[in-house]
Amino acid sequence: MKIIPVIDIKSGHAVLAKQGQRKKYQPLSTPLCPFSEPSAVIEAYLNIWDFKTLYIADLDSLMGTGNNAACINALFKAFPDINFIIDCGVIAPNYEPLKSTQHTPILGTESFDSTTISALDNDFILSLDFSTANLEIGQSELYNTPELWPKSLIIMTLALVGKNCGADFQKIKHYLQHYPHHDFIAAGGIRDLNDLIQLKNLGIQQALIATALHNKQIKKEHFRLIYND
Repeated sequence: MKIIPVIDIKSGHAVLAKQGQRKKYQPLSTPLCPFSEPSAVIEAYLNIWDFKTLYIADLDSLMGTGNNAACINALFKAFPDINFIIDCGVIAPNYEPLKSTQHTPILGTESFDSTTISALDNDFILSLDFSTANLEIGQSELYNTPELWPKSLIIMTLALVGKNCGADFQKIKHYLQHYPHHDFIAAGGIRDLNDLIQLKNLGIQQALIATALHNKQIKKEHFRLIYND
């Protein structure tokens, strides 16, 4: 299993997300990292493990209140060996990666419709976004039409983000069983090693995690178990 740490960026600061209430997110200060500078958060993550992929959500861009392109471009320069998978809600952000392998776009169902997605090649990750009420965000067609999908998809349950109550195993199991030819990335609610093991046993190969890392519920020794199993 591959763990992908998450950084949500708002007004140039890393914030700790909780249940999709983006306007209420505040700059983070956690047991893992007392600083909200995105570069400091990445350094804290790298002190746990030599991660090669990180997830970034540009919240200002997603909310239509601006963007964090300058901050993200600085991260490309500071961490040239990391692939940043980025959800920003637009097709052509003003990003300047040093090489193509530094940036993989995420297209979320909250931001894009089937017409837009069908016109693109498959060099992106599709995020199936579920609201705080656990409802589909965007066109229902996108949630059950694999012909429109790239190889990899995120199952993003916003109601569970930062809640520390476990992943949405039922939903994840549904997608794994009905669409076995796709790779699904679990996101939302993952709290500890037991959750990771359960997801791995279901067939999940990648998981997005923030809160459990910041609270040190998932530690370096847990990564040794997950990666060496």
